[in-house]
Amino acid sequence: MQPLDSIVLIAEIILFVVLSVLSIYLIVSLKRITGSVERIEKDMGELQQKVAPVLDNALTVTENIKEISTDIKNNIDKVDTLVTSVKDRTESLLEFEKSAQDKIEFQVNNTLNLVSAISTGFRTFFTALSGSKNHRPRKNRFQSPVVNPD
Repeated sequence: MQPLDSIVLIAEIILFVVLSVLSIYLIVSLKRITGSVERIEKDMGELQQKVAPVLDNALTVTENIKEISTDIKNNIDKVDTLVTSVKDRTESLLEFEKSAQDKIEFQVNNTLNLVSAISTGFRTFFTALSGSKNHRPRKNRFQSPVVNPD
């Protein structure tokens, strides 16, 4: 059994050597993995430090935008109210103007017609009195007898 024991002994030695090499490789690999993880942690820490102010600014900008949009909505509501008020007042003024115009127009037209009629009457009267060139006075059908002094 001697040769079998020597083969087993050689196999055990090879196994221990392979295990030793594997252990060394595993230790080196774990060290590299640990270094990589540490670098990732470091990079994440730096990234977090750089991103934190950006996020704070983004929150501030978001709050400002929210306030601005609220102010804009309030101002739009005020403008809508103002436009409605101006529209109502304008319509009221137009109705008043139309009503006043209708009342005044009737009286002014009547007055103008009266003045025109009076003017036409005076013109006709004075034309008839003055015996203008266009109008010859009518001869009276009834003439008074002329007495001859003979």
